[in-house]
Amino acid sequence: MVNRSGARRRTRRALALLAVVGTFAVAACGSSSSSDSGSATTKAGSAATTAAGGTASADGVDRAKAKALVDSASARPTKIGLTTPVGKPIPTGKKLYFVSCGVEVCELEFNVVKKATDILGWTATKLSTDGSPQQIQNAWDQIVREKPDAVLYTGTPRSQIEAQMVAATANGTAIAGCCITDPVSKELIYAISTPKQTGNLGPVIAGWVVNDSATAKPGVLYLNLPDFPILSSLEAEFTKTFKELCATCKSGKIDFGLADLAKAGDQVVSYLRANTDTKYVVLSTDSAFAGLNATLKAAGLNDIKIFGEGPSPANIKEIQTGEQAGTMAFGAYELLFGMVDAVARKITGVEVLPAFDPPNWILTKDNIPAEGATDLFPLIPDIQDQFKKLWGK
Repeated sequence: MVNRSGARRRTRRALALLAVVGTFAVAACGSSSSSDSGSATTKAGSAATTAAGGTASADGVDRAKAKALVDSASARPTKIGLTTPVGKPIPTGKKLYFVSCGVEVCELEFNVVKKATDILGWTATKLSTDGSPQQIQNAWDQIVREKPDAVLYTGTPRSQIEAQMVAATANGTAIAGCCITDPVSKELIYAISTPKQTGNLGPVIAGWVVNDSATAKPGVLYLNLPDFPILSSLEAEFTKTFKELCATCKSGKIDFGLADLAKAGDQVVSYLRANTDTKYVVLSTDSAFAGLNATLKAAGLNDIKIFGEGPSPANIKEIQTGEQAGTMAFGAYELLFGMVDAVARKITGVEVLPAFDPPNWILTKDNIPAEGATDLFPLIPDIQDQFKKLWGK
């Protein structure tokens, strides 16, 4: 018999991951298993390790390249990757709908969208859901009925809303998406935080681990979420680069299905106790493994450093207190303003430009903005002014 309350809790937890990382293309709730020459991939509950193979310096650790990767993402970004003005007056009075995933971070994302639409003189409406396929489809049915000028959404696979996207496009609604694996098309005019862009985080994370280890050879455990297809490029690029940087270092990987996350802490503890030379844990997305540091401390594992990507305000607090070593920032402002820019260009009748690469920024307790513990924050401090200039406002 299905435990419905437990299933709902797992669904809401999956949505929290979506809101932070923008990954909602859930395939199944079980773990998958595969392997390659550099690191073991195992089902949740067991793990194996290998020595990573690749090109590196004489001692097997290419610290110079690792430092260069870290340096490339250490300074706070200052520019968006978009310089072409719209070039024509953007019509005012337009209606934009935002499909919310139903958790706190999605509510915060809507606030960012509203800041952008306020600049344009548009109205923004949030369609609240609990993230379930039925409620997502209900929201899109409402979009088809009410015919807004534009829609923004994050993470929902196109296959789940195909009919509604086709109908909405026929109504003249411009649609932009974030954090999806679906390509741009007639119906989807813009997509940002694509698999390739997500993969760009992998080398920087690998570089951070190797650079932080100083003279030691870092053993690392990667916690993977194969239920989120967009994260596959992140894992692949991390693994590839870690091999290149640290040819003789030990690496391991555990795949967790969404149903396994409640037991993740215990399984990580078991792995680390069996592999005492592993001192780093890399999270494929921060919010999935909330509380991991406390579990490690309770188990007496006080010398493990955790690094991840896509933090929620709760993760930011842990970094500020030193419980988590660091993370790759999630550019919510940059992504969402970019999506509004795309639909504004479509509505204005000018070319919709390809999505710019979201900026990368390593966050540690030494540089993290104070407001990050309570709200989403722009990586680029004056991002609103930069978009105002592009929009002629």
